[in-house]
Amino acid sequence: MRDILLTDSGDIDLTGGDLSAAYTERATGQHKRDILLAAPGDFHQAPTLGVDAAGYVQDDAGLFLRDVRRNMEVDGITVTRVAFDNNGNLVIDGGYKHD
Repeated sequence: MRDILLTDSGDIDLTGGDLSAAYTERATGQHKRDILLAAPGDFHQAPTLGVDAAGYVQDDAGLFLRDVRRNMEVDGITVTRVAFDNNGNLVIDGGYKHD
């Protein structure tokens, strides 16, 4: 997906003195992060989109992984795997299909 690139802290990346927009894995990663952190209702154009990962802290991991997969697919990401690795990090394999 083509998007404006952000810094790791979520600010607009102005490294070259201007906005940067590109089809990159970095942009796809940004979308994945935004969907994980957002709660349903946070996106005006897609009010049901959002996992609200912080809300799953005490909940069942299986429900969380299912919700992550569903939200990524709703946004157009072709998901091949959603799981926790051996270190407990969330892994979302997949990306957008380019036109």
